Amino acid sequence: MNSMTGFGRGIAADEALQITVEIKTVNSRFLDLHINMPSTLNFFENELRRQIKSVLQRGKVEVNISLRNTRDREKVFTVNESLALQIREFLVKNGFAQDIKKVALRDMMTVSQDWLLLEDVPFEESKLQETALKALGDALTGVINMRAAEGEHLAKEIESRITKLEDVLKAVDANKTAAVKKYETRLQQRIEATLSKTDLDINMDRFLQEVAIMSDKTDITEEIVRFGSHVVQLKDTLKENQPIGRKLDFLLQEMNREVNTMGSKGSDLEITDRVVVLKCELEKIREQIQNIE
Repeated sequence: MNSMTGFGRGIAADEALQITVEIKTVNSRFLDLHINMPSTLNFFENELRRQIKSVLQRGKVEVNISLRNTRDREKVFTVNESLALQIREFLVKNGFAQDIKKVALRDMMTVSQDWLLLEDVPFEESKLQETALKALGDALTGVINMRAAEGEHLAKEIESRITKLEDVLKAVDANKTAAVKKYETRLQQRIEATLSKTDLDINMDRFLQEVAIMSDKTDITEEIVRFGSHVVQLKDTLKENQPIGRKLDFLLQEMNREVNTMGSKGSDLEITDRVVVLKCELEKIREQIQNIE
């Protein structure tokens, strides 16, 4: 089980450049990927995205890539011949030079430097991609390790909550029959007290049958069984070797539904108190699973 919170950094270099990749992830319903990088690397952005998506399925992922020269590189001089000629003609025409073929370089540079461009020799794309992917791999490893460690911590926390759920559910189950019986007794006493104030004559067998039917509506056996089944599913899901956050969220919704039904049907104070405890524990688990991939 993995958390969606993680951080990783990878640095790779060759004889002429160094690339640093930093990845930060936080929780999100879906995979929300943002990559910030120099335009020099745009040619293989799709490959970067493919590599990241192959290991991260959920979370907001921010990737920052920087590139730095590690030594002086060969330069390329480019001359804008048309602009250079215009500058020479301007200097001669205005008396700053006598011969268009003998215009001083410093005079041309004084008018404009745009006619002479000095650029670095571009990196080979294969070298860029190789170095960047190595740095990315190291950064992803760091993210995965952190997310796994955080996921292990969350799993232990959730398991302790599940144990509490099981203990409380056992107490509810042990008290359910007595709770129904107490409700039936109270209901019978109230009806008998009401009837004693009237002259009505009723069929006692039918009366007791109706009381039993009404009491049966407070029985929470089905809800306990379903809740227990969801607890087993919850424990099994935690052991799965794949993203489980959405599945856990669905199970929590179903468990909350069963607990709410228990609360609405139960009339016993002890059961009501334990239902409140179940709701509190489920809410604590829900908070934890919001950060599970």
